[in-house]
Amino acid sequence: MSRSFTGCKRCKARRQKCDEQHPECGRCKAAGAQCRYAMQLQWGGRAFSRSRFGACVGPGGMQRLEYSPGEFVYTTVKNEQMSPVESMTPVSSPSSASSPDLPLVRQIDPFSSLPPTHKTLLQHFIRDASHVTSCHPGMQQEICKMIVPMALQTPSLLYATMALSAIHLEALNNHSEMVKTAPDIARLMARSLEHFRVELQDPTRKGSDALLATARTLCLAEIHSGAIQPNTWRAHIEGARALMTTTQTSATPNTAFRKYLDRWYRSIVALSALNGNGPPIGEKFVDSESRDDWMANDPDYLDDYWGFTVQLADIFREIGVIAWQRHRNNSEALEFQGGDEESEERAATLEKHVLGLIDRYSDGNQLVFYPGVAERLSEDSIREFMLCNEAFQHTALIHIHRRIRKVPVSSPEVQYSVKQILACTSQIVPRSGLSPWVMLTTPLFTAGCEALGEDREAFKQLFLSLHDTTRIPNVLQSLNFLEVYWADDDKNDEEDWSHYLDRMNFDFIPY
Repeated sequence: MSRSFTGCKRCKARRQKCDEQHPECGRCKAAGAQCRYAMQLQWGGRAFSRSRFGACVGPGGMQRLEYSPGEFVYTTVKNEQMSPVESMTPVSSPSSASSPDLPLVRQIDPFSSLPPTHKTLLQHFIRDASHVTSCHPGMQQEICKMIVPMALQTPSLLYATMALSAIHLEALNNHSEMVKTAPDIARLMARSLEHFRVELQDPTRKGSDALLATARTLCLAEIHSGAIQPNTWRAHIEGARALMTTTQTSATPNTAFRKYLDRWYRSIVALSALNGNGPPIGEKFVDSESRDDWMANDPDYLDDYWGFTVQLADIFREIGVIAWQRHRNNSEALEFQGGDEESEERAATLEKHVLGLIDRYSDGNQLVFYPGVAERLSEDSIREFMLCNEAFQHTALIHIHRRIRKVPVSSPEVQYSVKQILACTSQIVPRSGLSPWVMLTTPLFTAGCEALGEDREAFKQLFLSLHDTTRIPNVLQSLNFLEVYWADDDKNDEEDWSHYLDRMNFDFIPY
């Protein structure tokens, strides 16, 4: 077999000779692997700035666009005011006759090879669906710039992104309650999982950001659709955990996208810990002495992706561990000496830390954002982030009182936090995205479950407004569960909502 440069991508990556049979070569057919042929363009020679082409274009006329580590193209400098969609959409070249002073500019349409339906879904993701996963425009643009180019090279991520977009599109058409049974969405999810399994076996993709991005997008698609069956959204978080464990031992570069994925994983694990339908993912907690030192010395960054601070995320995980251990012991009727006393002591420590965080920011201290974030936010956005973070702080207090201490729902400490969450969330302006408003499902649901009297109607109206603006089907699912929980007069007063749903065999996360 003679040497050739036109073999399939798998053989090239494995440095093996390819027989170049179509539609699949012999090696890929024998291995049962996907076989793909693609032409890879390479440039060499002088540096671009010193090349003849670079000299013709002149300074400031071109820029290097790196769409994945080590892979880049040169493109025209785009207008800073251009939206992510406009920067990815082809534009017609100006006529030299009508505009003699303007250079000919033609941008490449990255979606040109996609079927029309796929192209439509990706454009909807960029224009609309990505807004409901972002708390401000800067983050939405960063997500699109990271996700979309990677999706065009990774089939599993492409189909997962289109599924997330299709879910939002169905909800916009007032079909939120039918999303889980929509055949088109089911096919997109199935295709994503099919490609995902193949890509996980590819040694060249081991530890790649694309695989972790796929797990993240599949998880969001399951949650947004309102999935309630076991091993749906939770399975993707477990998969992300396994991928992150693998990459920690590999030479994967710590890119900006990887840092974003790390933040997503830490926070989704924290929110899942507030769900009592299973053991917290990555079950562990820090001893009290280490916790005091950590909280005293480290900055408490507010994660602008989720709307709450780093320290609060860690507290959520510890709440989940303690509550799950206590629930498991009670369910199995195990007697262990000092169990309740130990839980109470740990609950008191957690409450102390949460109250300390509330006092810190109520004294006029500003939240600390990650570097470069606060400069892109308006004063109103910063104020709404503070209100969102305060709502999550009182969410933590409710979980401590109800799930660990088993305090009655009518107790003053529980009802105080309920009213504080109602006050905070009512001051955040309802928007269709790019605002902390899109992150309020968890605090609204937590407080709504403990609401009494007229407060229940207030939370119902907030949920309806949240769904009408964001069009996330899981928001409507959360309201449906809330009304079922309110209507059940036979439930035990000590039974919190997470264990109530566990008894009903629902695996649900209010996000």
